[in-house]
Amino acid sequence: MVGLHGSSIDTVDPEVSLCFYPSAGSNESTPATPDLYQDETQAAAKLATRNKHSVSWERPEGVGAGLLNTGNTCYLNAALQCLTHTPPLADYMLSQEHSRSCCHQEDCTMCAMESHVTQSLLHSRDVMQPPKKLTATFHKDKQEDAHEFLMFTLNAMHESCLRGSKHSEGPSEDSSLIHEIFGGSCRSQIKCLSCQGTSDSVNPFLDISLDINTAQSVNQALEDFVKPEELCGENAYHCDHCQDKMPASKTLAIETASKVVLLVLNRFSDFTGGKVDRHVNYPESLDLRPYMSQPEGGPLVYALYAVMVHAGVTCHCGHYFCYVRADSGKWYKMDDSKVERWDVTSVLSEPAYVLFYIRETELNKDSVKGPVGTVNKAQVGQWQNRKLNRGSWVGAAEPRRHVENRVAIESSLHEWKVLQEQNRHNPVLNLRRAEPTLPANAVSAICIVNKLA
Repeated sequence: MVGLHGSSIDTVDPEVSLCFYPSAGSNESTPATPDLYQDETQAAAKLATRNKHSVSWERPEGVGAGLLNTGNTCYLNAALQCLTHTPPLADYMLSQEHSRSCCHQEDCTMCAMESHVTQSLLHSRDVMQPPKKLTATFHKDKQEDAHEFLMFTLNAMHESCLRGSKHSEGPSEDSSLIHEIFGGSCRSQIKCLSCQGTSDSVNPFLDISLDINTAQSVNQALEDFVKPEELCGENAYHCDHCQDKMPASKTLAIETASKVVLLVLNRFSDFTGGKVDRHVNYPESLDLRPYMSQPEGGPLVYALYAVMVHAGVTCHCGHYFCYVRADSGKWYKMDDSKVERWDVTSVLSEPAYVLFYIRETELNKDSVKGPVGTVNKAQVGQWQNRKLNRGSWVGAAEPRRHVENRVAIESSLHEWKVLQEQNRHNPVLNLRRAEPTLPANAVSAICIVNKLA
C-alpha cells in the first residue's frame, strides 16, 4: 500500500476485529464474549499482569484500538487517540489511581477517560465506539474543531481532579495531574523605551499557539513567538512611571516548560474560517531551551510522539486524523476505525495542525517507565517486594491469582513518586493558578493565542 507521500506502509493488522465497546454506563446490550467486556479494573489487571515483572507501559500490540466514526466524530476521535497515546497520562490511567478514590464516578471525566484508555490499550486489534461520557457535552452531531475539543477535554479532566476523592480534599488548583503533565507558564515583559522601566507578568498555559503565516518551520515560528514586539502609536504602552503612553517593547518567553508540550499551528482564521494550507516543517526532536526566559543551561529536548492533521479547505468542513508513536518507536496512522503502520518520513511531511512533544527525560531508555516519570530497575524491585508483602490489601482467603491482579492494579502514582523522590532533584515545573472552569457548552480557553496581551 502506498502512503500519501509515496512511502510504503503496512497495515498493523490485516484482520481487524470489528468489535464495538459501549461506554461505561451505556444502556446498549452487552456482547456475548465475556472476556472482551470486563470491567475496567479487570482490564487494567490484565494489562498490568502481562508486564508485572517490568512494571512498564508496554501495550499488547503497541498501539490502541481504532475508533468508530458515529457521524462527524473524526475530530474527537483524533483528539482521543492523541491523549490515549500520551505516555504519562496513559500510565496514570492504567494505574486506576483516580477511579479507586473518586466519589463522583457517574459524571467524572477522568473516570470516563480512564475507562476509555484502558479498554483501548487492551483491545488494540479492535474498533471501539467513543465513550458518550466524553463526547455528549461537546458533540452536537456536526463537525467541530479537534483542538477545541482537546482543550475542552483537558479542562474537564482538570476539574475532575479538583473535585476531590473519598479520602482527601483533592489536589490544589495548580497541582492537578493535567497541569502536572501539560501545564507550563509564559513570561511577558514590557519595557518602556523612555524610562527603561519593566513590567512582568506570568501566565499559565496548557498549549502554545504559533503564527505560521510567514514561518517556514516550527523553530522559526517559535523564534517569532519570542521576538520583541514594538508597541507604539495607538498600541503604545501606558507607563506608570512616565504617567503617559510611551513607546515600548514587549517580549514573550517560556517561563516553565511542561512535561508534554502541545504546539498549535494557527491554520484557521477566527473571522472567515479560512485555512492557512501550507506545509510547516517540524522536527522529530525539538530543543526548547532557546525560547525559555532563562536560555542558559543545557538543551531542553522534546521528542515528537503525536501529530494531529486536518484535511480540508476551511474549519467548517474536512476530516481529522492523527499519527501516534508507539512504545516500539513505530508510527501509526489513526484514521477513525482504520489503524495503519506509517513511516516517520511521511509523518513529518504532513500539514500538521497540533504537534505533541514529550520531554526526552520522560522517555529515558535506561530506566523502566512508571506513571508520570521513570524509575530504575532497583527501585522497581523494591516496589514490587513491598507490594507483595503487604497483605492488608486482600482477604486471607482470596485466591492467589486475584492477589497478583490486585497487586498489579495497586501500582499507584503516589507510591511511584515516593520512590522517585529519593533519587531526583527538585522538579522543574512551577505551575501557577489554573484558569477558572468554563460552562459545559463552552470551550476551554487556557491557551496562548499569538502574543499575550
